[in-house]
Amino acid sequence: MTLLFDISGGEFLLVLVFVLMFFGSKGIPEMARAAGRFMRQVRDASNEVQREIQRGADEVRRTAMEQQRKVTSMVEEPPVPPTPPEKPAKDPG
Repeated sequence: MTLLFDISGGEFLLVLVFVLMFFGSKGIPEMARAAGRFMRQVRDASNEVQREIQRGADEVRRTAMEQQRKVTSMVEEPPVPPTPPEKPAKDPG
């Protein structure tokens, strides 16, 4: 019978006996709570990293779309030629 991490049943029982002897029956629940808190912190941190990555990707996507719109509008609209400056009227007098 193979269990988690390729540990057989006998090896798993030996580990359980060692943990029970080392931590005692009262220490195991506290150890399990600490492991649970740690796993929750890891999961929360992982979720926060994923949210930050998604925000960054959304910002890059939004900037790229704005640049694409600018380029498209420049291609579709012909450039307006500059108007020559007006010459001042000569004073007849």
